[in-house]
Amino acid sequence: MTMKPRSILSLAALLGLSITTLSATNDWNRFRGPNGTGIAESGPLPNVVDESTTHWRVPVSKGWSSPVLWGDMIVITAETGDNKRAVIAHSAKDGRELWKHEETFQPHKINKSLNSFASSSAFLDAERVYINWSSGHNIQALALDHGGKLLWKNEHVADYIHEHGTGISPVVEDGIMIVRSEFSWNAEDAGVTDPNVKWTACIVGLDAATGKQAWRTQIPYTSNAYSTPVVRDLPGGKKEVICANSGSGVIALDIKTGTINWQHNPGYRQRSLGSGVLSDDFYFCTFGSGGGVKEVAAIDLKSGKPVAAPFDVPKGLPYTPSPLVIGEHMYLLGDGGILRCVEFKTGKVLYEERVEGVQGSSKFFSSPVAADGKIYCGSQQGDFIVIKAGTKFERLAATKLGAPINATPAIVNGRIYIRTGKELLCVGTKTDTLP
Repeated sequence: MTMKPRSILSLAALLGLSITTLSATNDWNRFRGPNGTGIAESGPLPNVVDESTTHWRVPVSKGWSSPVLWGDMIVITAETGDNKRAVIAHSAKDGRELWKHEETFQPHKINKSLNSFASSSAFLDAERVYINWSSGHNIQALALDHGGKLLWKNEHVADYIHEHGTGISPVVEDGIMIVRSEFSWNAEDAGVTDPNVKWTACIVGLDAATGKQAWRTQIPYTSNAYSTPVVRDLPGGKKEVICANSGSGVIALDIKTGTINWQHNPGYRQRSLGSGVLSDDFYFCTFGSGGGVKEVAAIDLKSGKPVAAPFDVPKGLPYTPSPLVIGEHMYLLGDGGILRCVEFKTGKVLYEERVEGVQGSSKFFSSPVAADGKIYCGSQQGDFIVIKAGTKFERLAATKLGAPINATPAIVNGRIYIRTGKELLCVGTKTDTLP
């Protein structure tokens, strides 16, 4: 039996295998790591965060973007002053700041308790650091080199009408940077009165080398989306990007042209917050509003077109945290703290248990990640909680980190990089040295 590369990644994570060769595929270079799976290859990782397992910790400014890495470089974004924010690079070895690129922005409507002006995570490749974020009613994009030098900036990729601010992170594939601008188009309700502006939700492909528009695909009405896309390999070397939103449901676009390959839209009207997950040609995501999930998409893509799969939908699905798939099992961490382990392609519940922090019940905004046969969860109460992967629930440990964890941790080369509301930490065993 021949296994696809991403299936090998999942199996390696499940078994706790270690692959020591440092390569691009081993870097956590986008939100939730390799193609948004949340799974890393790693050897032994600690359960507890304390002096014996913490390599370094450095203070960081406000921002909910998740850490991403390329080689020895960690990149985050943060608010740095009045109407200012920055792309900041740290050393993975000791946490010191390598460089900072600061930009001014125009403030806009935002949910100040549940969002920030620096919530979109960066995307890294061998040449560049890519960012998209919002300023006023514009979606902007820019690229820096690995030394922090600005290579290009697109001031107005698309228009955007805010509901709670923005948070979608970019994806770069085959020389195209995917930027999403999906929103409820009621400009009057948003206080936008310019009659000359035609507000249309869209997905845009930018040339990754120049920032110039390669294609733009207009999409129907949609509630504001916050989920980050995944990429699917197609026969003949082609690729498509899969996005979830309410107006188009789940939509797949050709990376190079923006042509819509297929849509799965049985009438979704809810927002897409948690990012979807793709494994073995099966795609799953959730839709909801007001902190609760009301709709799901479970799609079989083996035929090349979307086929709705029979899926038992358990209650209390995650609204903000993204699903996590390890082998044949999917872990669904609800915002209110209930973790469900289900059969990946059927939804059959194998267990449902409350994930508690040091002082009891916890709530979750960050997405769970996995390595070394463990699932790592960061709570809004500042708990870093470790659950054993498998069909029997077992909480291995919980550590209080002193500030909320809204960013999703990164796991690279036997180290866990955790961003709290105050700090960036590097955690791992100390029996071997950092790469």
